[in-house]
Amino acid sequence: MNQKQIKLFLFSIFLALSFCVDMRSAFAAADDDYNFSWLDPDKKIYVLQNRKFRKAQSAQIFVLGGMGLGETYRKAFQYQTRLAYWFNEDFGLEAFYTGRSNTENGAYGSLARALGSGTSPYIREVNNQFGVLFNWAPWYAKINVFNSILYFDWYFSMGAGSMGTEVGPKTKAEIASQWKTENLFAVYLGTGHLFHLSERFMVRLDFLAHFYSAAIDGGNSATGASNDKAIFSNTSLNLGIGLKL
Repeated sequence: MNQKQIKLFLFSIFLALSFCVDMRSAFAAADDDYNFSWLDPDKKIYVLQNRKFRKAQSAQIFVLGGMGLGETYRKAFQYQTRLAYWFNEDFGLEAFYTGRSNTENGAYGSLARALGSGTSPYIREVNNQFGVLFNWAPWYAKINVFNSILYFDWYFSMGAGSMGTEVGPKTKAEIASQWKTENLFAVYLGTGHLFHLSERFMVRLDFLAHFYSAAIDGGNSATGASNDKAIFSNTSLNLGIGLKL
Protein backbone atom coordinates (compact mmCIF):
# COMPACT_ATOMS: atom_id res chain seq x y z
CA MET A 1 0.00 0.00 0.00
CA ASN A 2 1.57 3.22 -1.10
CA GLN A 3 1.34 6.57 0.67
CA LYS A 4 -1.54 7.81 -1.48
CA GLN A 5 -3.63 4.73 -0.69
CA ILE A 6 -2.86 5.09 3.04
CA LYS A 7 -4.09 8.70 3.01
CA LEU A 8 -7.26 7.66 1.16
CA PHE A 9 -7.87 4.85 3.69
CA LEU A 10 -7.40 7.17 6.67
CA PHE A 11 -9.68 9.76 5.09
CA SER A 12 -12.41 7.11 4.61
CA ILE A 13 -12.14 6.09 8.26
CA PHE A 14 -12.40 9.75 9.33
CA LEU A 15 -15.57 10.22 7.26
CA ALA A 16 -17.13 7.06 8.72
CA LEU A 17 -16.36 8.16 12.28
CA SER A 18 -17.75 11.65 11.59
CA PHE A 19 -20.95 10.14 10.21
CA CYS A 20 -21.38 7.93 13.27
CA VAL A 21 -20.84 10.88 15.64
CA ASP A 22 -23.37 13.01 13.73
CA MET A 23 -25.99 10.23 13.79
CA ARG A 24 -25.49 9.69 17.51
CA SER A 25 -25.89 13.43 18.15
CA ALA A 26 -29.09 13.49 16.08
CA PHE A 27 -30.62 10.62 18.00
CA ALA A 28 -29.56 12.18 21.29
CA ALA A 29 -31.18 15.48 20.27
CA ALA A 30 -34.38 13.66 19.35
CA ASP A 31 -34.40 11.91 22.68
CA ASP A 32 -33.84 15.20 24.47
CA ASP A 33 -36.79 16.76 22.63
CA TYR A 34 -39.36 14.00 23.06
CA ASN A 35 -38.23 11.77 25.88
CA PHE A 36 -38.68 13.28 29.33
CA SER A 37 -37.86 10.17 31.32
CA TRP A 38 -34.81 11.93 32.76
CA LEU A 39 -37.10 14.33 34.64
CA ASP A 40 -38.27 13.82 38.19
CA PRO A 41 -41.23 11.39 37.78
CA ASP A 42 -43.32 13.55 40.14
CA LYS A 43 -43.09 16.49 37.75
CA LYS A 44 -45.67 17.09 35.03
CA ILE A 45 -45.31 18.99 31.77
CA TYR A 46 -48.24 20.95 30.36
CA VAL A 47 -48.51 22.64 26.98
CA LEU A 48 -50.06 26.07 27.54
CA GLN A 49 -51.84 27.97 24.80
CA ASN A 50 -50.98 31.63 24.59
CA ARG A 51 -53.90 34.05 24.72
CA LYS A 52 -54.14 36.54 21.90
CA PHE A 53 -57.12 38.43 23.38
CA ARG A 54 -57.21 39.03 27.11
CA LYS A 55 -60.08 40.00 29.40
CA ALA A 56 -58.41 40.12 32.83
CA GLN A 57 -59.15 43.29 34.85
CA SER A 58 -61.49 44.65 32.20
CA ALA A 59 -65.19 45.48 31.93
CA GLN A 60 -67.43 44.30 29.10
CA ILE A 61 -70.90 45.33 27.99
CA PHE A 62 -73.24 43.13 25.92
CA VAL A 63 -76.54 43.47 24.08
CA LEU A 64 -78.28 40.18 23.32
CA GLY A 65 -81.55 38.94 21.90
CA GLY A 66 -83.14 35.52 21.98
CA MET A 67 -86.09 33.41 22.93
CA GLY A 68 -87.39 31.41 25.83
CA LEU A 69 -87.30 27.64 25.53
CA GLY A 70 -89.69 25.21 27.18
CA GLU A 71 -92.57 27.62 27.89
CA THR A 72 -95.74 25.52 28.13
CA TYR A 73 -98.37 27.93 26.79
CA ARG A 74 -96.40 30.98 25.66
CA LYS A 75 -93.88 32.04 23.02
CA ALA A 76 -91.34 34.24 24.77
CA PHE A 77 -88.95 36.62 23.01
CA GLN A 78 -86.48 38.69 24.95
CA TYR A 79 -83.73 41.29 24.89
CA GLN A 80 -80.96 41.40 27.43
CA THR A 81 -78.21 43.78 28.53
CA ARG A 82 -75.19 42.62 30.54
CA LEU A 83 -72.29 44.32 32.28
CA ALA A 84 -69.37 42.08 33.23
CA TYR A 85 -66.06 42.53 35.00
CA TRP A 86 -63.30 39.90 34.88
CA PHE A 87 -60.88 39.80 37.81
CA ASN A 88 -58.54 37.55 35.82
CA GLU A 89 -58.79 35.27 32.80
CA ASP A 90 -60.81 32.66 34.74
CA PHE A 91 -63.24 34.44 37.09
CA GLY A 92 -65.61 37.38 36.83
CA LEU A 93 -68.90 38.92 37.95
CA GLU A 94 -71.80 40.02 35.76
CA ALA A 95 -75.10 41.85 36.22
CA PHE A 96 -77.93 41.50 33.70
CA TYR A 97 -81.43 42.74 32.94
CA THR A 98 -83.88 40.90 30.68
CA GLY A 99 -87.10 42.23 29.15
CA ARG A 100 -89.55 39.70 27.69
CA SER A 101 -92.67 39.69 25.55
CA ASN A 102 -95.16 36.81 25.64
CA THR A 103 -97.66 35.62 23.05
CA GLU A 104 -99.87 32.54 22.88
CA ASN A 105 -98.32 29.46 21.32
CA GLY A 106 -99.89 26.51 19.52
CA ALA A 107 -100.30 24.47 22.70
CA TYR A 108 -102.47 27.17 24.27
CA GLY A 109 -104.52 27.48 21.09
CA SER A 110 -105.23 23.73 21.11
CA LEU A 111 -106.15 23.88 24.79
CA ALA A 112 -108.47 26.84 24.29
CA ARG A 113 -110.30 25.08 21.44
CA ALA A 114 -110.65 21.91 23.54
CA LEU A 115 -111.99 23.75 26.59
CA GLY A 116 -114.20 26.16 24.67
CA SER A 117 -115.55 28.76 27.08
CA GLY A 118 -114.64 26.67 30.13
CA THR A 119 -111.81 27.07 32.59
CA SER A 120 -108.11 26.96 31.77
CA PRO A 121 -104.93 26.23 33.75
CA TYR A 122 -103.16 29.10 35.44
CA ILE A 123 -100.45 30.51 33.21
CA ARG A 124 -97.36 32.34 34.45
CA GLU A 125 -95.74 34.91 32.20
CA VAL A 126 -92.20 36.13 32.97
CA ASN A 127 -92.04 39.81 32.01
CA ASN A 128 -88.56 40.74 33.20
CA GLN A 129 -85.54 39.39 35.04
CA PHE A 130 -82.64 40.85 36.97
CA GLY A 131 -79.68 38.99 38.41
CA VAL A 132 -76.01 38.82 39.31
CA LEU A 133 -73.87 35.98 37.95
CA PHE A 134 -70.52 34.54 38.94
CA ASN A 135 -68.70 33.49 35.75
CA TRP A 136 -65.98 30.85 35.46
CA ALA A 137 -64.14 30.42 32.15
CA PRO A 138 -61.95 27.31 32.44
CA TRP A 139 -61.33 26.84 28.69
CA TYR A 140 -59.78 29.12 26.10
CA ALA A 141 -59.30 27.76 22.60
CA LYS A 142 -58.98 28.63 18.93
CA ILE A 143 -60.55 27.03 15.88
CA ASN A 144 -60.06 27.39 12.14
CA VAL A 145 -63.16 28.92 10.53
CA PHE A 146 -62.97 29.44 6.75
CA ASN A 147 -59.17 29.64 6.92
CA SER A 148 -59.31 32.21 9.72
CA ILE A 149 -58.42 31.63 13.35
CA LEU A 150 -61.31 32.30 15.77
CA TYR A 151 -60.48 32.62 19.48
CA PHE A 152 -63.12 31.93 22.12
CA ASP A 153 -63.72 31.41 25.84
CA TRP A 154 -66.11 28.77 27.16
CA TYR A 155 -67.64 29.91 30.45
CA PHE A 156 -70.12 28.69 33.08
CA SER A 157 -72.43 30.92 35.15
CA MET A 158 -74.19 30.66 38.49
CA GLY A 159 -76.13 33.37 40.30
CA ALA A 160 -79.36 34.68 41.75
CA GLY A 161 -81.85 37.49 41.24
CA SER A 162 -85.52 38.29 40.82
CA MET A 163 -88.24 37.80 38.21
CA GLY A 164 -91.24 40.00 37.53
CA THR A 165 -94.15 37.71 36.63
CA GLU A 166 -97.90 37.78 36.07
CA VAL A 167 -100.15 34.77 36.63
CA GLY A 168 -103.77 34.07 35.75
CA PRO A 169 -106.16 31.93 33.70
CA LYS A 170 -106.71 32.19 29.95
CA THR A 171 -105.39 35.57 28.80
CA LYS A 172 -105.25 39.01 30.39
CA ALA A 173 -107.43 40.35 27.59
CA GLU A 174 -110.20 37.91 28.53
CA ILE A 175 -110.03 37.93 32.35
CA ALA A 176 -107.78 40.80 33.37
CA SER A 177 -109.29 40.98 36.88
CA GLN A 178 -108.01 37.50 37.78
CA TRP A 179 -104.42 38.18 36.80
CA LYS A 180 -101.99 39.25 39.50
CA THR A 181 -98.36 40.39 39.62
CA GLU A 182 -95.68 38.49 41.55
CA ASN A 183 -91.98 39.17 42.04
CA LEU A 184 -90.15 35.91 42.65
CA PHE A 185 -86.66 34.94 43.77
CA ALA A 186 -84.77 32.99 41.09
CA VAL A 187 -81.56 30.97 40.85
CA TYR A 188 -79.70 31.13 37.52
CA LEU A 189 -77.40 28.58 35.88
CA GLY A 190 -75.87 29.01 32.45
CA THR A 191 -73.07 28.45 30.00
CA GLY A 192 -71.88 30.03 26.78
CA HIS A 193 -69.10 31.11 24.43
CA LEU A 194 -67.31 34.41 23.94
CA PHE A 195 -65.98 34.66 20.38
CA HIS A 196 -63.24 37.31 20.13
CA LEU A 197 -63.39 39.18 16.83
CA SER A 198 -60.76 41.72 17.85
CA GLU A 199 -59.21 43.19 20.97
CA ARG A 200 -62.46 45.03 21.78
CA PHE A 201 -65.34 43.34 19.93
CA MET A 202 -66.95 39.97 20.68
CA VAL A 203 -69.88 37.82 19.64
CA ARG A 204 -71.60 35.98 22.48
CA LEU A 205 -73.73 32.83 22.51
CA ASP A 206 -75.41 32.27 25.87
CA PHE A 207 -77.69 29.62 27.37
CA LEU A 208 -79.31 30.56 30.70
CA ALA A 209 -81.75 28.62 32.89
CA HIS A 210 -83.79 30.02 35.79
CA PHE A 211 -85.31 28.11 38.71
CA TYR A 212 -87.98 29.47 41.04
CA SER A 213 -90.57 28.38 43.59
CA ALA A 214 -94.20 29.41 43.03
CA ALA A 215 -97.79 28.32 43.66
CA ILE A 216 -98.80 25.53 41.32
CA ASP A 217 -101.91 27.27 40.00
CA GLY A 218 -101.43 30.87 40.96
CA GLY A 219 -102.33 30.76 44.65
CA ASN A 220 -105.24 33.15 44.16
CA SER A 221 -107.61 32.38 47.03
CA ALA A 222 -110.32 34.56 45.49
CA THR A 223 -110.66 32.06 42.65
CA GLY A 224 -110.22 28.95 44.76
CA ALA A 225 -106.69 28.27 43.53
CA SER A 226 -104.36 26.16 45.65
CA ASN A 227 -101.41 27.63 47.54
CA ASP A 228 -99.31 24.47 47.10
CA LYS A 229 -95.87 25.32 45.70
CA ALA A 230 -93.47 23.60 43.36
CA ILE A 231 -90.12 24.28 41.72
CA PHE A 232 -90.37 25.52 38.14
CA SER A 233 -87.67 26.11 35.54
CA ASN A 234 -87.30 27.58 32.08
CA THR A 235 -84.39 28.29 29.78
CA SER A 236 -83.41 30.87 27.19
CA LEU A 237 -80.99 31.00 24.28
CA ASN A 238 -79.42 34.37 23.41
CA LEU A 239 -77.06 35.72 20.75
CA GLY A 240 -75.50 39.17 20.74
CA ILE A 241 -72.47 41.42 20.51
CA GLY A 242 -70.13 42.80 23.13
CA LEU A 243 -67.63 45.57 23.65
CA LYS A 244 -64.59 45.58 25.92
CA LEU A 245 -64.55 48.92 27.76
